[in-house]
Amino acid sequence: MVKKLKYGFLAIIIAAVCFAGCAKPPIEEMNNAIAAVSRAENDPDVINYAATVLARAREALAQMQVEADAKRYDAAKRLASDAQALAERAISDSRAAAQRIRGEAENAIAAMQNAITETEQNLSNARRSRPAGVNINQLDQDFANARSEGEQAIAAQAESRYREAIDTSQRVRSSLSAITSSLSQTVLSNSRKK
Repeated sequence: MVKKLKYGFLAIIIAAVCFAGCAKPPIEEMNNAIAAVSRAENDPDVINYAATVLARAREALAQMQVEADAKRYDAAKRLASDAQALAERAISDSRAAAQRIRGEAENAIAAMQNAITETEQNLSNARRSRPAGVNINQLDQDFANARSEGEQAIAAQAESRYREAIDTSQRVRSSLSAITSSLSQTVLSNSRKK
């Protein structure tokens, strides 16, 4: 009976060693993970809007390689799946973020263009009424500078530099607001003197 148990135990050990020795690395899963991370790395939107998720995918990929080198193939397979899922999520998240910021840029540019039109009209009215205390030449120069910067915002949007387009259009609106405020204060001051 003891002899049978020894042989049975020995057979189990041999089978386990043979199974472990015969286990194969998850080549297909690993290749799929490498390809997915590579796609994410080559997507400019991922770099701009999902860098954190991409970094996690890269970490999973590196750990996958460590596990595969150590012949821990189950762990390598799991990490390959994680890396692939993270890379795909990075691409998906970046597309959503890019679409959102594109919309924000469009709205910022439209608001800026409306402010340019309104300020131009206010300056035109000021030129006609010639209110006392207004340096129209300086305001015209400020307006020309703001308008030029507005063209830079439009160019940034056209070149998909959406964050720059948003930031620049906000600066332009601030400059235009200062011009309008200067005109309003002068008009208000002149009306009080009357």
